[in-house]
Amino acid sequence: MKLKQVKTMANKQTVTIELPKPIEVEGSESIIEVEMVEPYAGEMRGLKFVDIMQGDMDAMTALIPRICPKLTERHMLNMSPINLTPLIGGVLNFFVESDS
Repeated sequence: MKLKQVKTMANKQTVTIELPKPIEVEGSESIIEVEMVEPYAGEMRGLKFVDIMQGDMDAMTALIPRICPKLTERHMLNMSPINLTPLIGGVLNFFVESDS
């Protein structure tokens, strides 16, 4: 899983994730990488923190499109399992303290 972390001006971290399998989008180019923005409480509303930390699919299907503008809930429901691991890892990465 390739992650590239950056801090934004609003002091939110972003992570760029390269997807192992491109997501085909009708009428436009395939999605080969996505950028996630650090989730704050507003993006996690209605979700249980424990479900997020366990990588629960219902929680991830709701959360990832909120913090990843390129992806929709429909993309999540139709996604190849090979792309789920780096995306869920990207989310969980925000909850781990790093020195960088």
